[in-house]
Amino acid sequence: MRLSPRTLIGLAVIVTLAVSLLSILAALSTPRMGVTIGLDDKQRMMVTAVDEGSPNHSRIQPGDIIVSFGTTHGDLPARADLLTEEPDTLPGFADYNAFMQDQGLLASQLATGSLTATLTDGRHVVLDTRPARLGDLPLLFWFQLFVGVSGVLTGALVWALSPQVSAATRLYLLTGIGYLIFAPAAGIYSTRELALPATDFRLLSIANHFGALFFTASLTSLLWVYPRRLGGMWAPLACYTAALAVWLLDASQAGGDPALFHFGVLIVFALSFVFAGMQWWQTRQHPADRAALRWFLLSIYVATGLFAGTIIIPSALNLPLPAPQGVMFGAFLIMYWGLALGVVRYRLFQLEAWWYAVWAWFLGGIAVVLVDVLLLSFLSVPEGMALSLSVAIVGWLYFPLRQKLWEWLGGRRQRTLQQWLPDVLPLLIQTNAGEATESRLRERWPDILQVVYQPLQIVPADSYRHDHDMTKVAENGLALIVPDLREPGRALCLRHAGNGARLFTHQDLDTLESVRNLFALSLDMFRARDTGAQIERERIARDIHDDLGAKLLTILHKSPADHQPLVREAIRDTRDLLHTLNFRDTVLGEAATRWRNEIQERTQAQGVGLVWDNQMETELGNMLSSRQHANLTRVLREAVSNALRHSGASELRITLSGTSNQLLLTVQDNGSAGNPENWQDSGRGLAIMRARLAELSGEARWITENGCLVEIRLPYGMDAGSIA
Repeated sequence: MRLSPRTLIGLAVIVTLAVSLLSILAALSTPRMGVTIGLDDKQRMMVTAVDEGSPNHSRIQPGDIIVSFGTTHGDLPARADLLTEEPDTLPGFADYNAFMQDQGLLASQLATGSLTATLTDGRHVVLDTRPARLGDLPLLFWFQLFVGVSGVLTGALVWALSPQVSAATRLYLLTGIGYLIFAPAAGIYSTRELALPATDFRLLSIANHFGALFFTASLTSLLWVYPRRLGGMWAPLACYTAALAVWLLDASQAGGDPALFHFGVLIVFALSFVFAGMQWWQTRQHPADRAALRWFLLSIYVATGLFAGTIIIPSALNLPLPAPQGVMFGAFLIMYWGLALGVVRYRLFQLEAWWYAVWAWFLGGIAVVLVDVLLLSFLSVPEGMALSLSVAIVGWLYFPLRQKLWEWLGGRRQRTLQQWLPDVLPLLIQTNAGEATESRLRERWPDILQVVYQPLQIVPADSYRHDHDMTKVAENGLALIVPDLREPGRALCLRHAGNGARLFTHQDLDTLESVRNLFALSLDMFRARDTGAQIERERIARDIHDDLGAKLLTILHKSPADHQPLVREAIRDTRDLLHTLNFRDTVLGEAATRWRNEIQERTQAQGVGLVWDNQMETELGNMLSSRQHANLTRVLREAVSNALRHSGASELRITLSGTSNQLLLTVQDNGSAGNPENWQDSGRGLAIMRARLAELSGEARWITENGCLVEIRLPYGMDAGSIA
């Protein structure tokens, strides 16, 4: 049974603390002279600093040149190689073994307090020692311990927090273990004051080589299994076998040259380029894996390239190191922290938002402890005040800086409510009242999703139709499945969030819930508004019907016969107005029948023949909104009035035609009306016709050859809200 993440992280911290404590104790096991020795420009040993608390403060001064050291085996020349930071950079094992022997002689003399330094002025100075203290350990030791601890804890966090244990997370943890072995070991001997016991030095060097080879084999193997497994585990096994063989040859000195270790590291690491190329090919059809691989390779090769270029390659070629090895160990933090950034940006190893919380919890505690130790050890702050000051400093400095760091690491994360709400609100509230307001709002659902998530693509998710769970992150974060609010039972698939810059996360599901709540609130608001408007329209319609309608009927019965057509036209206009107020859709076929009856009545009264040519069949079932019906009726009525008034025609032809998305009405007479612009009092009527059609996104044009032809075009598929 797998342990909980908190337990696993706790175990990792305990092991890390144990290794750190052992490293510190090992570094403190050698007594200290309180003297810093370096090399002058002639590669001679020179005293560069003497601590104020050193037992040798009055015996030796900065600038003194050391010629030799007196030991029980005679004088030992003060050669520059005695200060070599890394013994595996020596030309051969003979030099390596001689170096270890000389280190043992110096360390034994220091342990007894009888080491004598001969200076260029002929003086013989006995270098006394005292027990080492924490303050004696140089910054470079702490730095190498820090990078080792950081590496293994990063690996442990990835391993513990992954939703499922995989070969990739195990190998990533193993790279951290290798880091924890080689960095602190090197930190002990590379920051020695002068010498270490030969046995200790050699064991630390062998441990350093083991950790470095183990790290390299683990890192190369990781590229075999992540982001996609390239095959069986024979390749990682081969990497570890090769690394072990090199280490055994190096530890037993059977390779003939310390450079064998560096060449072994380079050979195993060279395999990573082969694996990286194979991964690049394997991920060509998988954009999420390719995005993760890009960042993965960038993090790995920037870090390892820096270290290989400054340490491994020069050592293998017996060239001077351009930078201290201890400093360059920090290059590997680029890899670990780069991969941490990859977790944030590309969801490496399937980690999610709690990555922030775990690091915040861990680093917050570490920061308090480190500041507390700093105050106690180096600034001599009383113990009672140290904890309070450390908490205050961390609170004032660390936490604000950490928050800024998280914001920077997050980069282009999902847009916040404050960012997308100003763009979404117009889509939710800018619409017109009417029976089709709700449908218009629902049609805007994809536009709202586009604003919030900025996906590269929104397509129907037919495979999720009628699925009980139509809200989910799919395809490892490449897609987000959401209900299609335009049609119940259907779903939409959003792909590549943030214009392709990020993956969808579970936080996007929380955002979707907020967007849906806003959408529902907007629907309720418009329904309430439409209900109120409909109630008011019905009241007005009742008043018109009961008052004006009744009066018009009375006038009709009492009017002379020659005035009755005008009264009937007023009654018809009133009936059209009431129909508009009811805001009900009209079937095109019914509207066409009413138009024909009205026009036929008018032409008969004028003695003009009518030809009604209906070329539409299936389209007659299309719906006209109340506004479309009202405006078309008035435009058609004005066109017929103009033909009867100005043309002197004997025949009028009305043609009804069009397609599934466009209606075409033509009114043609056989008269001689001429150019409509020249008709007396025609300007206002034509302008009104154009204005009514413009409301419907339609148009009209007049052709005056062989009579006068009026073409009226109107697009379908537009509701009342969109044309009001």
